Amino acid sequence: MKNFLIMAALGLVISSCAPTLSYTWTKNNYEGAKYDKIAVFCATKNLDVAMNYQQYMVEVLGQQGFNAVTGMSMINPMETKNLEVEKLKEILIQNGVDAVISTVVVDSEKSLEYVPGSPSYGYYGGFGYYYGYRYGPVYYNPGYYNETTSYLVENHFYELKEGEPSKDALLWASQSTITDPNKSTTKVYARVIVKALVDENIIK
Repeated sequence: MKNFLIMAALGLVISSCAPTLSYTWTKNNYEGAKYDKIAVFCATKNLDVAMNYQQYMVEVLGQQGFNAVTGMSMINPMETKNLEVEKLKEILIQNGVDAVISTVVVDSEKSLEYVPGSPSYGYYGGFGYYYGYRYGPVYYNPGYYNETTSYLVENHFYELKEGEPSKDALLWASQSTITDPNKSTTKVYARVIVKALVDENIIK
């Protein structure tokens, strides 16, 4: 019973910290479609994070039955920023891609929060004829400042078709704020994005 309560409490903590989508938008009259090949991109200065995120997204999409590839497998990330939109679209279509999921870190903000000190309780004292161990404050944990970094993240879903203007390609968008992300957060966020695309009938 004790282990169950611990696991339940841990689950609540994890779920409360999990990233969520604060805003979503879908193009008018779009009712979803099936796509042959979805390319996943992630625009961030940290290429290792970008690579891991793309791989997680491809893995989660694959689990849902979608054919997906990382953008890095087709285009060198160092060259992507120098490519014109139409040229990038041309390369993707030549590789059989007809849809793109793009995640972009658009802003970041650091904040400093003071965590107040607190006493640490435990047993103290010793054996004796009249006095034994007592439970009470053993020492005091001093307060400290905790620095956190929050990132504003935008996600976009594009449909690629030859001959159609790139400005009309955006079908879905969302926005999130993620604080101090790590590998675990990245994996959870990938699932959040795919779940939203499926639940909102963006991809079938």
